[in-house]
Amino acid sequence: MTAQEYILSTLKELSKPVVMEDIGNTPIEDAIYAKLMSKKFRKLKADDATVEVVKKAVHWSVENNKPIVANLIFGGNKLWRFDEAPEIDWAELFALTYLMRWLKSVASVYEPGTHFEFVSEDVVLENMNNLPRSETDQYSETFISMLDWMRQFLPKGVSVEYKRYGDFYENVDEYLAELEVAKAKVLKELGGKLPELNEHQKVATELNVRLKPGQADDPFWREKAELIHKSIERTEAMEKYIYDPTMVPTAPTFFPGCIVTGSTKKSYAKFWVGVGALEHSGDNYNELILTPKQLENASFNWEDVDIEGLKGNNFKRVRILK
Repeated sequence: MTAQEYILSTLKELSKPVVMEDIGNTPIEDAIYAKLMSKKFRKLKADDATVEVVKKAVHWSVENNKPIVANLIFGGNKLWRFDEAPEIDWAELFALTYLMRWLKSVASVYEPGTHFEFVSEDVVLENMNNLPRSETDQYSETFISMLDWMRQFLPKGVSVEYKRYGDFYENVDEYLAELEVAKAKVLKELGGKLPELNEHQKVATELNVRLKPGQADDPFWREKAELIHKSIERTEAMEKYIYDPTMVPTAPTFFPGCIVTGSTKKSYAKFWVGVGALEHSGDNYNELILTPKQLENASFNWEDVDIEGLKGNNFKRVRILK
């Protein structure tokens, strides 16, 4: 089986109609919760906060006969260090397919179905990581184009959309004003001091920030970037969205209060900070998201791909791990 044949087979399987399961005497909310927390998709044990949030969201949806709505708040850019940047690549497609399989399983016990929201925080990246809006716009455009193409493979009862955090505001100035208020709030909580970074946070900051000339001369440039990072979700608009009791929050890697799904069956990584690849598994393949370090150490061949309607500079070939 070629890589292209495998990818098309996964999409064909996803597109098959949802088959409703007989849950017997199991209360509907319990059946939905069990599907959401299935170890087939969940990578880590859910903390108490996650359990409470998810149960409340499920209860609201059932009580109002509305779809189960899950979301993923994420950076909204392809890591600028990759050759694939600034557009999406197979990592986004593999993660999307994986998450849609998860929602399809939830829809199999709940007639109103499921809905997923990707929420991009890209408006902050110009301030935090020095990424121009032209690049984050290009990422969003290619992501939305991929979603539009993907909808033909989504069965009834499963839907998806893309939102940009900046769209919550009338203009960028309004967002920047909220961000300054949030930064002041975080600074006050820190006793007026910049955040202290552990080694992991320092590495992540150095990986994500595209330094401006002279920026590294400031000994506190990492801490200033981290202050923005801590403030993103403390703005009025984002707090309102994050604490919406009707939402099931997810994250590919650990984040408090979220169902940790990973990005594919085999990968526990952030898809926007990785690139997609396939590895042979018998006559089949595994879908992987490679972090920068994993990519650096990987040995792979490229295989050409030509899938009708799938547009973008990064979908003409795919890495096959040796």
